[in-house]
Amino acid sequence: MAYSHAVTARIWEPIEPIARGERYEDPLQAELERAKLGSVDGGGSQLTKLGEVLFAELELHLANVDTAVDLSKGVLEQAGAPQGSEFRFPDPGRSPIRFGTQQGLAVYLDGVSLPQEIYAALDLAAVVKQIEDTLGLGGSSLRGSWGGPEETSLYFYGPDADQMFSRLEPLLGTLPICQNARVVIRHGNPDLAPRTVRMPRHEFA
Repeated sequence: MAYSHAVTARIWEPIEPIARGERYEDPLQAELERAKLGSVDGGGSQLTKLGEVLFAELELHLANVDTAVDLSKGVLEQAGAPQGSEFRFPDPGRSPIRFGTQQGLAVYLDGVSLPQEIYAALDLAAVVKQIEDTLGLGGSSLRGSWGGPEETSLYFYGPDADQMFSRLEPLLGTLPICQNARVVIRHGNPDLAPRTVRMPRHEFA
């Protein structure tokens, strides 16, 4: 079936293609197909110069704008779409429609300047578990990670990134690997006024 309205769903999350399909594309395709309101015609990612995913996009073909966008909004928000995400339309006179309920907290670990013994002793899975236990959001709040030339990022999501950081800051100050970490609160769409905190360096026994 052909659908006449082309709409792009821009999701402000640094999500990799396989995870994007599982979290967003497949559930949305199933619901649009069930309601006979449209289809998902693939997706893509915008990368930074270093290769980190900046945002993802889904190309949608919808039977109509109002009902199909409302359904899509509900499905994507249920899947955890971040605040600042938006439906974008080919008509330049039509404003984007914002959606999303979650906020991102990105922890960028210093991968080059800490003492080598800290990297040698690192159990990253244990660090992630400590962070998730401290956040106390239930289930897995870690959505993904990225390894760059100088940093390794960990992406966490919840309803309020400032509260997440308030809970997390004392723990980060005790973890050797989190020295000099760059923490971005409300990571994602620049319109959300993200702020960055640099964790201090310490001497650990």
